[in-house]
Amino acid sequence: MTKPCPACGASLPEGASFCPYCTENLRPRQAVEVPARWWIKWLKRLVTLLVLTALAASAFLLYDALTPDTYDAWGELTYHLNGNDYHLAVTFRNDGTPEPEYTVQTIEDWNYDRAAKIFVTHGDTGKDARQIFRQQIQEIQVQVFQPSENPSFITWKQPSYQGNSAAEGMALSAFYFTGQTRGEAEIRWTLNMKNGDTILLRHKLVIQPVGVVDYTPADYDMDTIEDLQALVDQIQAEVPLPTVVRLSLPPVHYEGGLTITGRPINLYGTVDEQNRRTAFLGPVTVDVDRGPQCFIENIDFRGSGSGTGLTVEADGRVQDCLFTGWDTGLLVGGDDWADPVGCWFENNSVGFRFDSSGDYWNYTDFTDNTFRNNTVAVDLLRVPGLKTIDFTGCLFDGNKATILNPTGHSINTGNATFT
Repeated sequence: MTKPCPACGASLPEGASFCPYCTENLRPRQAVEVPARWWIKWLKRLVTLLVLTALAASAFLLYDALTPDTYDAWGELTYHLNGNDYHLAVTFRNDGTPEPEYTVQTIEDWNYDRAAKIFVTHGDTGKDARQIFRQQIQEIQVQVFQPSENPSFITWKQPSYQGNSAAEGMALSAFYFTGQTRGEAEIRWTLNMKNGDTILLRHKLVIQPVGVVDYTPADYDMDTIEDLQALVDQIQAEVPLPTVVRLSLPPVHYEGGLTITGRPINLYGTVDEQNRRTAFLGPVTVDVDRGPQCFIENIDFRGSGSGTGLTVEADGRVQDCLFTGWDTGLLVGGDDWADPVGCWFENNSVGFRFDSSGDYWNYTDFTDNTFRNNTVAVDLLRVPGLKTIDFTGCLFDGNKATILNPTGHSINTGNATFT
């Protein structure tokens, strides 16, 4: 059997593979795929996977770098900015120790104010970083969330930046409430950063009402200094903290001094129809290291040329009192802070002396005091902290030396009167 050549038409045998006339190849060659080694396939797939992973990671990092973040913490947090770590803390203290919760013990008929602060330090050194960090803040604000059912709500001021002392923190917000305020309030600081980030720092203010015990001349013997000291000693033994003790004194002159230790006792003088006011003719010492703030009000301290009229080594306030005839009228010592307001210092070697080795301070408005005919009106020997003492409304008259300030503590006498 024959078949024609597809090229020249010559008759060829059926099984011919080429044409002898025109040399046409009647069976074309087929390319044979050379088998690849198996590991090369897997290598190609792995390289592809790595490339895709790297692209995804780069996209994520770019997104994370360009997308603002929100940070939310209680008490403190560390924030990374421009290659540096910053430690942020909120507190009611005068240092950067974080306070996720702060408790205030209150009595019903008092008014209260407290200052919350935010501190910023370098994460590696712990040094103050408030100035450099402040430049990165767009806005700072404070919100207070408190129970909806409350006889008296907390009010507050928006934070203000502080510049005088590191003890004041970067910013300070003042809070006001009464003894009728109840419950727990969440304080939320919001820092909106210039890079778009948001920092939320929270802490809690807990209002804890405490009981009050009042002692009056109608119910207790306190006409002599011996009776009064015995009553004070009885109170020390019988009334536990945190109960507040208020002692209303009769309008008598006590021939001697009084010592209060162990726990605070508030002393309130009175005046009779002949304008005779409660007075101590001997030195009074208040030396307590725990408990609520101690108040001493409306009392005369009348000396005979020597000793110290009132020594306060406690967190306290002295208001509307008279100091006359002492080596030192009022001495605030130990490691505590106390302040005179509306007092009269006359004919003392030193009217008021501050000599405290502590670091705690609170109310620094030493306002509306009168210093007259003292050898030294005010001696600021040692004063805790760096907060400016304000003598607004004070009168300095006839003193040989007005204010001794050997440590150069910051004071403001711009609104005081000197004659």
